[in-house]
Amino acid sequence: MGLDFNKEIERIIEEKKEKSPNELYEVYRIRKKEDEYVTMELRKNGFKVSSLYGLVNYKQTDFGYILILLEILKSDKISDDIIKDGIIRALTVKKAKGQVEDYLLREFQNLTENQTATLGGTIGNLFEYLYSDKYFDQIVEIVQNKKYGTARQMFVSGLAKTKKHKEEVENLLIDLSFDRDVALHAVGGMGKLKSVKAKKRLTELLIDKNKTISKKAKSVLEKIEKYE
Repeated sequence: MGLDFNKEIERIIEEKKEKSPNELYEVYRIRKKEDEYVTMELRKNGFKVSSLYGLVNYKQTDFGYILILLEILKSDKISDDIIKDGIIRALTVKKAKGQVEDYLLREFQNLTENQTATLGGTIGNLFEYLYSDKYFDQIVEIVQNKKYGTARQMFVSGLAKTKKHKEEVENLLIDLSFDRDVALHAVGGMGKLKSVKAKKRLTELLIDKNKTISKKAKSVLEKIEKYE
């Protein structure tokens, strides 16, 4: 999955606000060193990249890097969250399904509050992309825990891909539509499931103060009514 440059610019601006010039220098020094380490490991294994984000942003046909990056992520060689973010993005590919989820679920649950705001969304994006009902119970636990805030959004979207738990997910999405941090994604999930059961709640959301949510609810309601 490619790098979101707008999000990256926001991160850089936030870093500059929070840190002194000396602290920033040290952060960037470590980041450069760790990127060089990851790049070296990839090149040693035949991947012709000049940086980690070179791997993230260009289409790959050889996915042998998956286990290499997973082992690096598990090691104590990487401490910078931007580098970790890049590794997780590079692992957000179909070929990684079944290889990375167990570890990244544990990582998500162990994130600090600051990391949840940065890495949490990236891990959530991976689970939406690679969704499997194998991890249904763990994902439900995450989306119901408000301490994870907006980092839950893509986990919520992922649940709409369920094959085995449609009725349970329908009920859960209706409940989550009352949670402002994830309401929009819950509404989107109702649309993916074509949830007739959610029509009453969607009708209520047509007059929601958040115009984005009310507009999405209208679109989803119209979609569901077409399939009735």
